[in-house]
Amino acid sequence: MGYALGFLVWLGIAIVAFVAYRAVLGRTPNTVPWVAFMLTLFGTFVGGMLGVAAYVYHDPNPLRFGGILGALLGAALFSGVYYWAARRLV
Repeated sequence: MGYALGFLVWLGIAIVAFVAYRAVLGRTPNTVPWVAFMLTLFGTFVGGMLGVAAYVYHDPNPLRFGGILGALLGAALFSGVYYWAARRLV
């Protein structure tokens, strides 16, 4: 049950991060919303998994502090890189 709840929390973090980036940046040219959301979701899960990786021998629960912090940082990093690349490279 803890794993499913942890992944749902990570999904919530991805949704909040996506909405926050869209609210802050507005309608950024050259960005596709579903691609931005998928990259945010991917960053959340990659960051969360990396955050939980330190606890793999003890209790790899996604609701640990490292998992939540990794999910937040991963979502911000992947979203930020996408928006930066969309503005600079295209």
